[in-house]
Amino acid sequence: MKQKKLVQQQKLLASSHGDHHAVRKGRGMTFSEVRQYQPGDDIRHIDWRVMARTQKTHTKIFVEEHERPTLILAEQTPALFFGSQVRLKTDQVLNIAAILGWVSLQQHERVGGVCFNHRQQIWNAPKKPQQNLLSFLQQAIQLQQQNQKPGVGSHHYWQQALQLLQKNLKPGSKVFLIGDMLQFDENLLTPLKQLRRHAEIVAVHIFDPLDREIPELGWLNIQGFQGQTMRLDSFRKQTRENYRELYQQQWNNVQHAFYGLRIPLVEISNQDHPVKAALQTHLIH
Repeated sequence: MKQKKLVQQQKLLASSHGDHHAVRKGRGMTFSEVRQYQPGDDIRHIDWRVMARTQKTHTKIFVEEHERPTLILAEQTPALFFGSQVRLKTDQVLNIAAILGWVSLQQHERVGGVCFNHRQQIWNAPKKPQQNLLSFLQQAIQLQQQNQKPGVGSHHYWQQALQLLQKNLKPGSKVFLIGDMLQFDENLLTPLKQLRRHAEIVAVHIFDPLDREIPELGWLNIQGFQGQTMRLDSFRKQTRENYRELYQQQWNNVQHAFYGLRIPLVEISNQDHPVKAALQTHLIH
């Protein structure tokens, strides 16, 4: 049933006005990495700064943008197994992943990535056939079905997924991180920084409006942004304001961390229309 919805999502995307393109700097050549100079390298691409620092000739390597694979990291952990209205956050992750995947395929790019939950990580090598994307999404759905109830998030799940991606990453790839970005802390800055050296990254934070602001429902047991459990009296205005400020502070910290890594970060609600949200946040245009 969910795979059928994803195919319908493709048709909806294709029927949208105009041609949509994944976020990128336009066709041509894009910087990939710096390595030692080899016979035959274009001398115009010598990196003089690195050469001065190392006393060895290094050259900048560029790749054609249309050859870049698109890699998607789709989170399906219990931390996203929640939705107050419309759909689960895990479902919205799948929606956004499907949209980005279809757009990339329409641009004749290879699509793959890592889907993961609290139990395992699955690598799907980037390929052009449509069936490869459908297989990736189906694997993510199977991981979602392993969730029984909302649970505690952990940076460890992201750490393991990033390690698997790093192991299989080709320089010059485009990477989309889709999930709960509030789980990102200082433990993930190093692997993200390493990944950023070889890939262009965009992060998509999926949230439910109740994550930002709690309703007036009396005493509530609430899972904190870093996995801690809080018991709060939501009837108290000050409690609600403190919770709102706590969320905003955590979100500001994550924004600051991603900004320092030069990684674009956008947020999409699980109640948003997926295609409209992708357009409004410039994931596609």
